[in-house]
Amino acid sequence: MNGVRGIIFDLDGTLVYLPVDWQEVIRRIEGLLGVRVESLLDLYPELWGTEKYEMISRVVEEFEMASLDGLRFLDDSPQLLKELSLKYQLGLVTFQGANVTRRILDEMGVDGLLIATRDDAPTRVEQISRIISATRFKFEDFLVVGDMLNDVYSALKVGCHAALVNRRGIHDIGRIREKITVLPNLKKLPELLRIRRES
Repeated sequence: MNGVRGIIFDLDGTLVYLPVDWQEVIRRIEGLLGVRVESLLDLYPELWGTEKYEMISRVVEEFEMASLDGLRFLDDSPQLLKELSLKYQLGLVTFQGANVTRRILDEMGVDGLLIATRDDAPTRVEQISRIISATRFKFEDFLVVGDMLNDVYSALKVGCHAALVNRRGIHDIGRIREKITVLPNLKKLPELLRIRRES
């Protein structure tokens, strides 16, 4: 991970906890579409660019906005971002919408991040690519930090370094363990970056 010049963070579950009732979101979307929905992450690229995508995105945004009162910052993430922004180009990828993302960043008191939301791209790979394309750096210059396997798989797919924040130890990372770094929380990230810079 030597030579990291930028860090791209996932938002919900990594930097913040947004208490969206995802089961209710899925139930509502299933009612609107008239089909069973296994995963929003699979549905987004399937419907991208259609009126149905816009419709479900508005439904999800309703729930996201309603959950903002329960927003919690994880691992003192606002302070971490402020400190890291002094040394690294920071980016944010999220399947939240642009409006709720802006509200969360305002609450955090953080600005200057490059951002890609579900309004910009329907997959994590496309979101990461969009962020990096807006910089002068290469994919291998970036570390992607997220709490889901999709985050680290997407990072590896495009040639970035990857760190999984595995707070609850729930992810089976057997076959990719050698390719990623696993952190118990974000508080360990500065230490990891310092060790990598010194090696």
